[in-house]
Amino acid sequence: MQKVIGKLIIVALISTVGILYYLWQQAVQIPEEYIKASEDKQDSQSLPLLPKQISEQAAVSTQKLTAPIDKAKAGQKVTVKLNDRDLNNLIVSKIATSQPNKQIPVGIKGIRTNIKDGKIHTGALVNLDQLARNGRSGTQIAALSKLTDKLTFLKDRDIYIGIVGKPIVDGTQIKFAPDTQIKVGKMNFTIAQIAEDLGIAPAKIQQAIDLHLQQQNFKVDSINLDNNGMAIEGAKK
Repeated sequence: MQKVIGKLIIVALISTVGILYYLWQQAVQIPEEYIKASEDKQDSQSLPLLPKQISEQAAVSTQKLTAPIDKAKAGQKVTVKLNDRDLNNLIVSKIATSQPNKQIPVGIKGIRTNIKDGKIHTGALVNLDQLARNGRSGTQIAALSKLTDKLTFLKDRDIYIGIVGKPIVDGTQIKFAPDTQIKVGKMNFTIAQIAEDLGIAPAKIQQAIDLHLQQQNFKVDSINLDNNGMAIEGAKK
């Protein structure tokens, strides 16, 4: 009987090690879409950008969003077109403007965005320890600490963290659909799973990944994605 129990313990240990190794392999790998986006956009976020550079790039992309609306008359149908570089510029700007120094936080590098198979893929290489050490205190930093405490093999190394989702129109807002996936390496999690694991309300995570593309004088009717970009159709108010 003791031999049987011993064998079962050994099998259980081997299985546990195998599962942990698999999780480690999945967590530290970089998704193909990120590699492709990096190859296509070597000049985008390759180096830390100054606040002025971030705001200038965002201004160019914001102009593409607002110009067609400004030129239209009230009630006129308008189509706004943004490419993946524009989306990346706006995402970078959103992250930077949330910081006191208006720069990308230490610990985040290589922000990339592309559009593939009707979904937006955006993410970056993130060092959770650096981000926690250099970030402001608060819920987000506490959540990062919880994540590294749970997945100790992620400590002090760069890993890919990203979002894969389809933008939808929700009333007057454009935001990611509820089935959006949060990626850690090649592992996929739902918003609900991440929220439960980190003890954060799902609405908080949804708010954090909001696209913030709304314009007060524009009513969005539909959003269409293809591999060349995103078209937002609506009417000027």
